[in-house]
Amino acid sequence: MRFLNRASELSMLRRRLSGDSAEFLVVYGRRRVGKTELLTHLAAEARSFYFEATDTVAAQQLRDITEELARVWGNELLRTQSLTSWDAALTAIAQYVGNERTLVVLDEFQLLAARSPDLETTISRWWRTTGRNLPIVLVLAGSELSFFEDKVLAGSLYGRRTGQLKLEPFTAQDAALFQPGYSHDDKVRVFSVCGGIPYYLDRFPDTRSLADSLLTEVFERTGLLHDEAELMLRQSIPDPSNHIAILRSIAHGHNRNSQIANRTGLTTTQVGKILTSLERLGLVLTLRPVTASPRSKKTAYEIADQFLRFHYRFVEPARSQLRTSSLASAYLDASVLPELDHHASKAWENICQEHVLREMPGVTAVGRWWGQVPKGNGPRTEEREVDVVGIDGTGNTLAIGMRKWTEHPVDFDELNLLDRLAPSIGGVTRDTHRYLFSRSGFTQRITAHAETDPFLTLVTPADIYRSAASWAAAGST
Repeated sequence: MRFLNRASELSMLRRRLSGDSAEFLVVYGRRRVGKTELLTHLAAEARSFYFEATDTVAAQQLRDITEELARVWGNELLRTQSLTSWDAALTAIAQYVGNERTLVVLDEFQLLAARSPDLETTISRWWRTTGRNLPIVLVLAGSELSFFEDKVLAGSLYGRRTGQLKLEPFTAQDAALFQPGYSHDDKVRVFSVCGGIPYYLDRFPDTRSLADSLLTEVFERTGLLHDEAELMLRQSIPDPSNHIAILRSIAHGHNRNSQIANRTGLTTTQVGKILTSLERLGLVLTLRPVTASPRSKKTAYEIADQFLRFHYRFVEPARSQLRTSSLASAYLDASVLPELDHHASKAWENICQEHVLREMPGVTAVGRWWGQVPKGNGPRTEEREVDVVGIDGTGNTLAIGMRKWTEHPVDFDELNLLDRLAPSIGGVTRDTHRYLFSRSGFTQRITAHAETDPFLTLVTPADIYRSAASWAAAGST
């Protein structure tokens, strides 16, 4: 897989590696986000011992680490006599480090801890007595978010670590580095399929069309990503059938607790428990109007991962139509490609929110707003939404915006709608900045108006991706 960008993460890790103090780092993130590639890249630059655990019994894990340490170190004793405890393994690692600055990575650490329940305590004790006195950069890495946040960062290793890095998916701009030759519209479409996950993005090269990649990588049964969603769930959930039903419901727009319960046949209590589980895995987000209190009961749910959104909207419901390549091709042409832009419009919303968070000074959080607004001049109200609302740290509304993903240029109707909804959002003042985002640009008259209005910004995909190409050379390594 190509290793692109991650410049800031790599720079931070390099600084720790080039220092003089012992370092104990925790690097974690969801599956396929690129942790192993990042750490492997770093390990190639220094004296290092890199061990990636597998899900097997503890005795075999210790034999595996013995064999890898013997190979890297060239230690003949370890070649003939396996380590039988983690105390012995850590002692051997300390001897390997010796007096030379060394990077030691224990990847997929959650698999080791699952088989050796006292491992975190053992490492904590070893670090206090031995590790912190070595020229070592020890990295515990893995992909179980709840394990690392609850057991490692907040558990028995809390007082030992010297730093942590949660590796996030690429932003839309960074993701576009994988397809520099695609049109701006297709970059948005690819992002709506792959999100910011490098493992997925790498399967969509700009040397072939988006439709070809969708067919060969996703919809054909031999495609690398055809069963990716289910395989990923089964690594964390033994029986994910109810989880899958809920993800399918959300992917089709039924994203309130009661709606999910009605669609799946599960009770609202069951739905709530499963949603909590999915949220802890980083797969689902609980949404509230961005200006609402965290205690607000006005909640909806969103699949956090673009690939899962795509999979549970288009792939999972159509298994019977994907039995052969010809059936898959027909389904793609008849049912997916005509709906792809409708699906991409949601990714476009996320991209627009990301843009405001990056570009608007003072904004610390961006999300969607929804609520009741007056309908006409009478007392009746209706629920409406505003796609992009940016607030500062004290809850003041600094930016609002609407996004369109259509073939037609945006005119004043969207601006007029935004201005009509603005008083209902809360915290909007005459200094609140307004944004309009449009796939197909803007009419001449609203473009002329924006040139005279310092509180209005018009944004197209070309504006979003303008700086991405210049990052390709600097960010690729």
